[in-house]
Amino acid sequence: MSEMTSELKRKAFHVFTLLYAALYVYAGRTKSLWLLGVGFFLVAVGEAVRLRRPALNEKIIRLFQGIHREKETNRPSGILWTLGGAFLTILLVPYPDVVLACLWYLAVGDAAAALVGKKWGRIRIGQKSLEGSAACFLACWLVGMVFLDSTGGRAPEAAVGAFAAALLEALPLPLDDNFWIPTISGLVLTALRRF
Repeated sequence: MSEMTSELKRKAFHVFTLLYAALYVYAGRTKSLWLLGVGFFLVAVGEAVRLRRPALNEKIIRLFQGIHREKETNRPSGILWTLGGAFLTILLVPYPDVVLACLWYLAVGDAAAALVGKKWGRIRIGQKSLEGSAACFLACWLVGMVFLDSTGGRAPEAAVGAFAAALLEALPLPLDDNFWIPTISGLVLTALRRF
């Protein structure tokens, strides 16, 4: 399986992050937090069991062939970090439009960065590419223009949120960018809106 095919599979799976956004819209904040919290706990237990049982780990890795990253063979998968990031975003960000924008940043911005970076990335920034970061910024800016409903003007907020998400996607942060992108960009937009 080619590297680009694997990346397409991963990012198609990544779009399921939008289910968290739909859950937030239709179930509300409190129910979303409960359901995501339970989901995080169950996935964390599943990951702990998987990582302690080599035979089970091998079967699960084979089942998700092409979706997992090589580093996830012996570390928690991105699913855990995505659930954690979605949970913290909903918990810490008081503005529904910002929550939705940040969950979309993760689904759309991260996918744009990976796909453009793999296909056209030439200028390297550590493990990432400038082209991928630019695609992430553009995708997140468009998301912000659609979702953010600021009385101070949508365009400046959309640009700040997109910049934060693209920077978080590019930086070699601990854990996983799926955790940091929605959470920190949500806190940045919350601070911008409050101050």
